[in-house]
Amino acid sequence: MRISLQEASKLLSRGEVVAVPTETVYGLAASLRNPAAIDKIFSLKGRPSNNPLIIHVSHKQQIEEFASFFPPGFNALAETFWPGPLSIVLTVDPEKVPSRARAGLPTAAFRIPNHRDAMDLMDMSGPLVMPSANLSGKPSATKPEHVETDFGRDFPVLDGGPCQRGLESTIVIYREERWEIIRLGSLSAEDFFDVLGYCPRVNIHGAVPLCPGQLYRHYAPQCTLILRMPPDGSKVIIGFDERKYPEAFRVISLGSLDSPENIAENLYDILRRLDSENIPIAHVDMDFPKTGLWATIFERLNKAANI
Repeated sequence: MRISLQEASKLLSRGEVVAVPTETVYGLAASLRNPAAIDKIFSLKGRPSNNPLIIHVSHKQQIEEFASFFPPGFNALAETFWPGPLSIVLTVDPEKVPSRARAGLPTAAFRIPNHRDAMDLMDMSGPLVMPSANLSGKPSATKPEHVETDFGRDFPVLDGGPCQRGLESTIVIYREERWEIIRLGSLSAEDFFDVLGYCPRVNIHGAVPLCPGQLYRHYAPQCTLILRMPPDGSKVIIGFDERKYPEAFRVISLGSLDSPENIAENLYDILRRLDSENIPIAHVDMDFPKTGLWATIFERLNKAANI
């Protein structure tokens, strides 16, 4: 059910959950100040309770109410990448951030999304917790139709059209006097060099999840993905515009190898298409670079294949 900005704000004020567009993926939004609404997000998604949520704000100053410490480099990162696809993990005042939202951790991730509808809604409704608007483990939603597929046509969706980035925000944390990436996303490690003077180390695994996307199977269609080319024909292959696949029964193109940005934008839509078309098995052409945004695409495909 497509709703207006005003309707979305009213629903949030009543403790309801609303799907909201961002430049990365659609989020399942609830007011940070309503613990019962936050509980609904976990229930709707089937999300594990130890998987923390990201807090979205419309202005950097709003974070001062919640955070108890700002590490060196925070302002430089915020000024360079916000609004945009960066989430920053900070130590918070536990009295100000509901334990459910931060999964009982002393930290929480914050982001300012680069989407006018999301920004306007937060100006009206205040900070929102907003994990991706999909059933837990499935490919994220990058179109309103994806949300409706997972939650039904009556679920309230603020329609912002297709998401431009198509991959979630990159999440960083400051540890041992350096920033590191704990979730790969729309920003690559190389994107941080001019700001920090180094590329943050990528450390996306941990015994306790500090952010979404660390421990659980994610981004996965029901279709079985095989991350190698088939030895014979009569197979569905997910590939690229520039390449020919004579052994394929059908080719589904991610886009051009010249544009990882376009491939990132298409990725979840194609993974969802496999299920909507009842394709049981698909082979993926993994012969592409593994640096920059390609590193995130590689990681998402591996998680989607449950590797």
